[in-house]
Amino acid sequence: MVWVLLAASALGVVVFVERRLTYHRVQINTTALLGGLKNVLSQNNLVEAIGICDATPSPTARVVKTVLENHQLAREEVKEILEQQGSEEVARLEQRLGVLATLGQVAPLLGLLGSVLGFMETGETVITDHHAHFAKAMMPLALGLAVGVPCFVGYNHLVAVVGSIVIDMEKAGLRALRMLSELERPTRRSRRKTSSPKNNEEETSGPELFEEA
Repeated sequence: MVWVLLAASALGVVVFVERRLTYHRVQINTTALLGGLKNVLSQNNLVEAIGICDATPSPTARVVKTVLENHQLAREEVKEILEQQGSEEVARLEQRLGVLATLGQVAPLLGLLGSVLGFMETGETVITDHHAHFAKAMMPLALGLAVGVPCFVGYNHLVAVVGSIVIDMEKAGLRALRMLSELERPTRRSRRKTSSPKNNEEETSGPELFEEA
C-alpha cells in the first residue's frame, strides 16, 4: 500500500506542475491585447487583428477572435457563440484537475486501508513491542494524509486560478464586442451623412421634373 501511495504522490506532483505551468503560460495582459486590437481595428484591418489573436496562445485571445470572426452577426447571436466558446475553453482548462481531486479524497482512505491491514497481519503472533507495531501499522495512514492533503490544497489553488482566467476571458469577450460596436458607429454615421445629400437632391429634382411635365 505504501508503494501505491508513493506512486499517487508522484502522479499528483506531475499533474499539478503541468497544470500550473499551462495556466501561467496562457495568462496574458488583457488590457494590452485589447488596446493593440483597437489600434488595428481603427485602421479597418480586421485580418491583422485576427492574426494577432492567432499568435497569442491564450483562451482569452481565442474568445476575442471568435468575436472578431462573427462581428457581422446580431449581438445576441454573438453572445450565444461566446457562451459556447467559453464552455469549450473552460473544459480545456479543467483537464486533469479531476485527478488531483480524486487523489485528495482517495489517498487518505488508501492509507486507512493500509493501516487496517497492518493491524490484521499479526494473526496469532505475540506482539512484544506494541509501540513499534502500532507505529508501523499507522505509517500508511500518515502517508495517505501526507499525499491527500497537498493534492486537495493544490486542486483548490488550481480551481481558483482557472476561475480568474475565466473571468478575464468573459470580460475580454464583452469588451471586444463593445469595442466593435463603438468602432462601427462612426462608419454608420458617415454613411448616413453621405447618403443624406443624395436624398436631398432627389427631393429637389423631383418637383422640377414634375413642373416640366
